Amino acid sequence: MPRDQAVALFSSMGEKYKAEIIASIPEGEAISLYEQGDFIDLCRGPHVPSTGKLKVFKLMRVAGAYWRGDSKNEMLQRIYGTAWARKEDQDAYLKMLEEAEKRDHRRLGTQLDLFHLQEEAPGLAFWHPKGWVLWQQVEQYMRACTATTATRRCALRRSWTAACGSAPGTGRTSGRACSSRPPRTATTPSSR
Repeated sequence: MPRDQAVALFSSMGEKYKAEIIASIPEGEAISLYEQGDFIDLCRGPHVPSTGKLKVFKLMRVAGAYWRGDSKNEMLQRIYGTAWARKEDQDAYLKMLEEAEKRDHRRLGTQLDLFHLQEEAPGLAFWHPKGWVLWQQVEQYMRACTATTATRRCALRRSWTAACGSAPGTGRTSGRACSSRPPRTATTPSSR
């Protein structure tokens, strides 16, 4: 369906958010809609041919979210769920999620006193002494592995200082090991 026609369709249905999403899709990019009876949805799909095929489902959680992540916009309700044709498949999926939660690096890092995270710097690890030692050991191992190969290392340092102008709680512009993230490293084939 052409973009302008899709925007008009969802606007006429009172689906202003979907109309806004479609309007933001670049001209010429494919827009896919899926139907189930009278229900029409903007979706990359595919949907199941019939909801009757879904024998088991579970509501996982609900959460509030601001439209487009902006607190100036309206708060919306998100509903997370999962649906399966067979109970055994759902059970296996839920078990996999449970096992993954046990190995979540954010949780383990905090429990093992390796690092902590702060809301003010999303995704930035604040290394504790034990964690910093572990990081250095892994980095030394990586250096040893790549020393004998034709690779070049490059690093990008992202620190609290770069993000906020000073180390947390110090007012200084230089951080210590525990207040900055170690270099991100990547290996690339040598240009030799």
